[in-house]
Amino acid sequence: MSESPILYIEDEEDYQILVRRMLQRAGLAVEMAGTGEEGLAALERHRPSMLLLDINLPDTDGYTLCNRLRQDSAWVDLPILMLTVRRRPEEWLRGFSSGANDYVCKPLDPTELIERVQNCLTGKAQQFANPGTPEYHLIQAAIAGNRAAFEVLIQKYKARLVESMRQLARGEEEAEDIVSHAFVTAFEKMDRFRGEASFYTWLYRIATNEAYQARPTNKIVSMDGMTRTEESALPAALAREDCLPEKLAGEEDRRRILASLKSVPQPYRQLLELFFIKDMPYEQIARKLDMPLGTVMSRLSKARDLLRENWNRKTLTEPSTPTAYR
Repeated sequence: MSESPILYIEDEEDYQILVRRMLQRAGLAVEMAGTGEEGLAALERHRPSMLLLDINLPDTDGYTLCNRLRQDSAWVDLPILMLTVRRRPEEWLRGFSSGANDYVCKPLDPTELIERVQNCLTGKAQQFANPGTPEYHLIQAAIAGNRAAFEVLIQKYKARLVESMRQLARGEEEAEDIVSHAFVTAFEKMDRFRGEASFYTWLYRIATNEAYQARPTNKIVSMDGMTRTEESALPAALAREDCLPEKLAGEEDRRRILASLKSVPQPYRQLLELFFIKDMPYEQIARKLDMPLGTVMSRLSKARDLLRENWNRKTLTEPSTPTAYR
């Protein structure tokens, strides 16, 4: 067990039991308090290594209590992890503004909870004493691996970015596609964000680059050259032979494309089918699979790589495989 315990302020008994069990399995000692006042007394009594703080409490709210602690020099450096069911950007920014180091969303995932706790305990979560705006702390949480924080960034910036990309795209659908790819790229490269420009400016540059890559029309796209900006070249009805586009040359083409998809292992194949065959947007896939949006984007990126590898492998082993389609 850790030398000093973690204090969890939560009024719901079910969550008290659940969180205690999760953290104890990770070798972490936990003390409980059911109200804000009980929590303040427990802080003095236990001198905890960090605080888990629910937002909704009977006698106060997590924002108010967090802000109160940050005004006290005794607790200004105490790592505070907020638990919330809220994913709206304004709620997260309010939490970081009040002094939270990080967030974890309910319903709780054990792996995610332990990861967020360990980040706070080891100093990976941005400390309140460090300078920066609430948005900066939100970005730092995403860089530290908080997938839900990245989803909040998507909510905050997506509509604005789509509006900007309409001027570069050839329609609403392409603008949405460019922005989706930009977020995938940003998610994969979050550790490269240094804060020299605003996050939106950095994201806008990524999207602009995606837009210029997507501009060429009437080009032949090979499976070998299929990148994240070219997935729209993949036939929409890939899994059903009777609905395949007529532009594919023949039965041999159809067989090999189907075989390439079927060779992709689960759960990546399921994501490809939902995205390309059923034409579901990222958000709908996330809801259907009960999966964070950032995870959907990251796994789809991997799934496209696997599909491309399978196609390339068949191209090398099967002599008459066509190399491109329109």
